[in-house]
Amino acid sequence: MFSLCVLVLLVVKGTHAITITVKEEDLGDHLVEAKVDALGGSLPPLHNLTSSCSCDKLLLSSLGPAAIFQPKVMGIYTRSYTSYNQHHSYRQNYGADYRLYQLSSGWLVGDKRGANSGYVHNPDTSQTCPYLIQSGWLYYNSVYGVWYPDTTLVLRCIQ
Repeated sequence: MFSLCVLVLLVVKGTHAITITVKEEDLGDHLVEAKVDALGGSLPPLHNLTSSCSCDKLLLSSLGPAAIFQPKVMGIYTRSYTSYNQHHSYRQNYGADYRLYQLSSGWLVGDKRGANSGYVHNPDTSQTCPYLIQSGWLYYNSVYGVWYPDTTLVLRCIQ
């Protein structure tokens, strides 16, 4: 019995390339060849933690459970004139005047800047600008008293 399977994958981004070639030939009980070639790239650049965020208006939105359990915190947040913990902080334009600020545990939307309790949270402390965080946003479910992830919960720059 003879079977042949060949897979070639080439990924190119900039000057970096990764090529994975797998070739399998079944000649009885013998595996003829399996080969993997990879070229690595340099480490991604570190973000400048002292740089300022250029965006003045952010939109917090969700198409999932966060919109159901925390609808009042969704909306537009404007950069405050004052910072908190040497990071920009933001204030909701309409509604109950919620705040978005960074604590040592990550970014939090709460009632009062600096409070350790809130409604939306992201534990990513590596980003100085919250709208650069691509995933990992959590919402507080007051029915169960737990934080849950919502993959549709996003914070985006709208300016």
